[in-house]
This record gives sequence, C-alpha cells and structure tokens, in this order.
Amino acid sequence: MTESDDVYRELGAVLEQAGLAEHALFLNWGYQDLAASPLNASESQRQLVLQLVGDTRINGRQVLDVGCGRGGAAALLLETFTPVSITGIDLSPGNIAFCRQRHPHPRLRFRVADACQLPQADASVDVVLNIESSGAYEQITHFWRETWRVLKPGGDFLYADLFTAESLNDVFHALTTLGFEMSVQRSISREVLAARRQNSDRLVQRLVATQHNGLSDQQLRDYFALPGSAVFNAMESGRVEYYILRLHKPLHTTTVNTLPKELEVRLMQRAARLAAAVEGRSEATSADYFPLQAPSADAEINVFALPYAGGGASIYREWGRDAHWPSHWRFCALQLPGRENRIDEAGCSDMHELVASLAEQIAPYADRPWALVGCSLGCKVAYELARWFATRQQSPRLLFLMACPAPHIPITHRLSQLDERRFAAEVERLGGTPKAVMRDEEMMRTVGKALRADCALAENYVATDLPPLPIPIVLVQAEDDALVSTEQIAAWRQHFSAPVSMMTVQGGHFFLRQHRVALELRLVNALSPWIEPTEKQKWFPFALPQKAHSVICFHHAGGSAASWREWLEPARQAGLLFCPIELPGHGTRFAESCIGQLDKLLDELSALIAQVPHPVTLMGHSLGALIVFALAQRLPTEWIDGVIVSARRPPQQATSLPWRHEMSDEALMAELGSLGGTPASVMAQPELLSLFLPVLRADFSLTERYVLDGCVPHRTLPLMILGGESDKEVPINKLEAWRQWGNEKSEYHLLQGDHFFLHQHKMAVVARIKNWLAEMQGSSLKSRPEVEKIN
Repeated sequence: MTESDDVYRELGAVLEQAGLAEHALFLNWGYQDLAASPLNASESQRQLVLQLVGDTRINGRQVLDVGCGRGGAAALLLETFTPVSITGIDLSPGNIAFCRQRHPHPRLRFRVADACQLPQADASVDVVLNIESSGAYEQITHFWRETWRVLKPGGDFLYADLFTAESLNDVFHALTTLGFEMSVQRSISREVLAARRQNSDRLVQRLVATQHNGLSDQQLRDYFALPGSAVFNAMESGRVEYYILRLHKPLHTTTVNTLPKELEVRLMQRAARLAAAVEGRSEATSADYFPLQAPSADAEINVFALPYAGGGASIYREWGRDAHWPSHWRFCALQLPGRENRIDEAGCSDMHELVASLAEQIAPYADRPWALVGCSLGCKVAYELARWFATRQQSPRLLFLMACPAPHIPITHRLSQLDERRFAAEVERLGGTPKAVMRDEEMMRTVGKALRADCALAENYVATDLPPLPIPIVLVQAEDDALVSTEQIAAWRQHFSAPVSMMTVQGGHFFLRQHRVALELRLVNALSPWIEPTEKQKWFPFALPQKAHSVICFHHAGGSAASWREWLEPARQAGLLFCPIELPGHGTRFAESCIGQLDKLLDELSALIAQVPHPVTLMGHSLGALIVFALAQRLPTEWIDGVIVSARRPPQQATSLPWRHEMSDEALMAELGSLGGTPASVMAQPELLSLFLPVLRADFSLTERYVLDGCVPHRTLPLMILGGESDKEVPINKLEAWRQWGNEKSEYHLLQGDHFFLHQHKMAVVARIKNWLAEMQGSSLKSRPEVEKIN
C-alpha cells in the first residue's frame, strides 16, 4: 500500500534475480473480463489500463501519468494511441531510472516528482492518469487540486484505485465539489479478483525460488494482491472496492472550489481506514482518540496533549475549560491504546508505530496553528510527533514538556520484563498509580498491560542525533522530582534551535493535577504570541531590525522607546542600527495594558525576536537590563551577538524591602524624587502622575518580584556591564557581581554619573559597542573611546 523507494528497490532486485525485470513493466493488478478467455498477467494488466481509458481521446493530446511505476502504462498508451507527449512521474528514483533506460522515446519523458506537488505548469496537460498509487498519498485532496490545476479546461482525469465502502461517497462528493464532472464511476473488483486468481502462484513461486534474501512469500503475495493476501481477502469480502473513475474538467471553469472542512478531515484519515479495512481489524475512530474534546478545523489553535506512562486522557479532564482558556482554542487530550475507553486494545511499545497512528489523527488539523503538550513519557512521543510534522513543513507552534529527561538520555532502569510481583512493587515505588488500583490484582493486571507497553516504549527509545528543531519549547520541572533531575530536563535545549524557557513548580514527579491552573496559564501565555502574529511596528516604533547585528534596546522602569530616540543618529553614524522596544502600556502603546508577569512578557518578546534577522545585540538600562538578561537565557545562543546591561543589580540579588510597587502614591513620588530620571513637568502635574504611576508600578512589579531561579542552569553570556560611579541605586559592589554571568568576551565599564548616567555618554558608549561587536566578529580593531575599563 506504500510506494517508498526502499520497497521498489527490493522489488526491482527480486525481479532482476528472477529474470523478469525487462518484462514486468506493469505494477497494477490486472483486469479479467468474466466472459472472455483467460489472459496472462501482462495482458490483464494492459487490459486494466485500456478499461480505464475507455473512449477518452488520447490522440493529439499531452498525457501525464502520475505514479508511473515501471512505465508500462505510458509505453502502452504510446503504442496504442498517438499522443503529442507522455510524461511519467514517480516519487521513486529507482522506478524513474528504470523507465528512462527501458523506455527511450522522444515522446516519452520520466522524472522524479511528488503527486501532491506536481511540477507541471497551470493548464498544461490534457489527460492525467493515476492507477493504484493514491492510497500512499498522505494528503489526497492536495493531489486532486494539483490535478485540477495542471489540467487544461476540457481535460480528463482517469483514476483507478482501492477505496473502502464507507469512503466512496466522500471521494465522489469531494471530486464533484472541487469542480470535476464525473462521467464513469464503476467497480471492477470482480474483474480484478479474477485476474489475480488467474495469475496467482506462478509469479510468486518463480520470484521466491530465485531470490536469496529479500521479500518473503507472504510479502510478495500482499504486494501483488494474490489469493490469500490481505488485499485480496478485503476485496473478496467487500470491505474495499476497486473503482475506475473518469472525470472531466469543464471548459468554462478555471477556479477550483473549496471543500467543507469536515470533509477534508475525513479524507485525511482515509489511509488509516483503508489500512484497517485491508487488515480486517476494527479501526479506532477519531472519537476513540479524543474522548474528552475533539479538535476542530475552525479553532484558532488545537492543542494536543499526551499522558504519562500508564495514564489516560482523563489526566487532562479539567484542562481547557476554565475562563482563562481562550474560547476559540481547543484542548484535545489524546487517548493511547490499552487504557480507559480503549482498554480492550493492546498497548503500543513501538515509537514509530505509535507516532504514525497519532499523526493520522493530527494531520487533518496541522495546516492551522497547533501545539503539543506532554507529561513524562508523553514528552518523548510529542517530540517524535513534532519531528514527523517538521519534515512536512507543518511544525507545531510550541511544545510544552513536563517532567521528562531529554530524549537522547536512555532509560537504564528497565521494568517491562519484570514478573508481576516485582513489576507491581516497582510501580508502587515510583508512585502515580492510585492505591485502589494497586490493591486490586485484576485491575492491576488490566492496567498493567498498557503500563508495561509504555515502559517498553520508553526503554526501547533513544532519540537519534538529528539537527535541532526550530520550534519554541517550555520545559516544566518539579523542585522535588526524584525521577528526573534538573540537568536531564535542561538537556532538552540541545534538540531545539528556537527559544527555550523553563518553569519550576513545587512537588514531586506527579505534579500535574496539583498545579493545573498555573500550568494552563503558563501554556496560554506561551502560546498567545504565536497565534496572533506580532505587529512588529508596535514594538519597534522608530526602527525595525531589518538586518542582522541590530541592537535592540529596552528602556528603564516608567520609560518608553523615546528614551532611546537620541541614540539613533549616533548609532547610524557608527554603522549600527539601534532599535528601541516599546513595551505595552508605555509611550506610543499607552492605551494597552501593561504586562505584569515577566514570563508572559518574555514569551511575547521571544516570539518577536524569532521574527527578526539574527543575530542581534540586546541592550537594557535598569529594568531593561533585567529583561535582556532573562530573554537571552531563553533565546538560542546563535541568535545573540552580545548582551549589554546598564544600571541594574545582578539577577541573583533580590530586591530589598519595602517594594516600591506596593508603596502609597505619596511614598512612591518621594522615591522618584530621590532617584531622578522623571521629568519635572510630570512630577508637577497630578493628571500626568495619575497616568504615569500605574505604569511605573507595573514595571517595578516586574523587576522587584524577580530573583534568579538557582535550580535552573543559566549560561554565561558575552556581557558588556555598564555602571555609574555615583549610582546609589546600584553601587559598584553590586554591579561587579554581574561578572560571574559574563564569558571571556565580556567587558566592564564604569562611567561618571548617577543612576541615569547612560545618556550623558552616548557617543562614547556607541563607539565602545561598535568596537566590542567588531572584536567578537573578528573584524579589525577600531580606536577605543575614552571609557574607563576596570579589570
């Protein structure tokens, strides 16, 4: 049922060994008229092609054979008719190489191409032929739209394949909705079965007898749909039907119509239904996979959640229901086999098999924003799902991963092969399984099947060494997790090239229910910037970072992007692009609400930085210094040239009490007077103060609540540390503690002035930044400005 090049290479080798390579030009299953004399294999295969063509005009037309296999159909059409040209495309390089060698003719062309991304120009083909290959197409509607696109008005689409009985109406409805006119829809299952019976054992016996290693007898029978094979039995029982369809693109219609979203979803799942029907098994339905809430093609985002080992979808029962969850988002907990409503199914211990089945359920919604949540073992499944979709350019917007070691770390404590008594003892020691279940032997045996399969899944899986994924992630760890260390969680960073953030919660490994609300809020905050694309102009009111090596500047508490306005021209003259940030609620964004949570602000800024050319330099004064340090810890190392922190105590030092954001208005105004930096015109006018003080409180709440999480590993950075000699807010002894966060490329500068010293030294600081960045980039050294450097 698949058309991978591996299968064709192996089949080609078998045919070569049997001496049939030059003769086995058709890979279809043949057509035997029930009232006619028996045909040999090649004749019946030729007859199937001719039955599909019927009275369709081929002479004088350009033909495209999609999924051309070994070129038999294309050669037959050239032999029987007089087309202008025939092009055969196939995803298998092995097939195309064979076709080019076996069928040299000036009117025959063969090329490697994807049926769902046809290389032909719009309206360039008269006839499209497709026989027995669309069952392998992951996105069948893409193929149909591509067929419509390349067909000329008045062109014909000749289509033959297997379909489940339940999917036929969907297929017919979709093709006619797109705009095709259907002239023939005919089942030829009986004729195909007759052809398979007529040419049953002789071919397989010859192939098996001549090969040494390769495809087995049963594999060959399945491939050729011979009696006794799964495909043959499915056709014979009526579970699947072989249909030929002749469709026509109307002369006066050029625009393809849109399909209903629910119909698209059903058609995306047809491959899984076909495989289930062929194998004679009862396929789990979409409702089985999503017992709590199903995904929606109309949702702003679908969030798919995977449980921990042995857990079911019910561990997420309360997620996505509270008022803090956006109304147009869907939280969809996935039910894995062997638990809860799928208790009668066997658990899955093979990662590739599990990912393939889950991908079938997610794929219909992957063309819209979506995300993955995982807990413990579910994180590794989520990671492999993200890889699966990344290869198809349908990556999730975010991975939210809880309580799981990085996927390259192997499981050394193996439980899956223990006897019942020792297995139960280990499960009890690990925790997480209700005591009522542990005490009930029958329940434990039932639940234990899925848990054993999950243990085997984890034990047999180690991530391969592949390039990092460009997908942002949030990592969640528990302070007292005895099963997963901080280092093991932090090691996830090496698998991602996009921003990584960490969240620490209280408790042990099974913290999911205890902190549900906090985890949901963190998830919502992390996702929001990726759902609605950031309007960059709001964040960069003066200059957009349109090239790499821009300097992105963050203002002090109560300030705005305008604080940096006077730096733009000196920076430009020095060859630097300064891009001041405007935070919500400040300056030109005064009508918006301030962001009072640092994590939420960092999520939005990470999404913003991801959209600009890299690398960048981050520069912040006072409050801005805290923001750039915390932001730099999240962003990939290669996105950052350097980090410049000015007039800010180091991140490991807590703010002393009393906190300014909790002061009365009178006390806060007195503090402002002692600090300086607030214009006298603002201090003198109550109306301006009434607007200014709430913004200032929000900024102080960001900076004063922050203390560096010592449990989370932090990397050293190329730092430029700037301080004022007379700064009472951040004296020299505090400023020097920044040194521990700087690497060998870091610099420390002390300048004259108080807390707001920076703007007195624009020219000197800009020149120093230019030299510093040039040195790190390996450029020639420039003349140094007169800035004191303390070693």
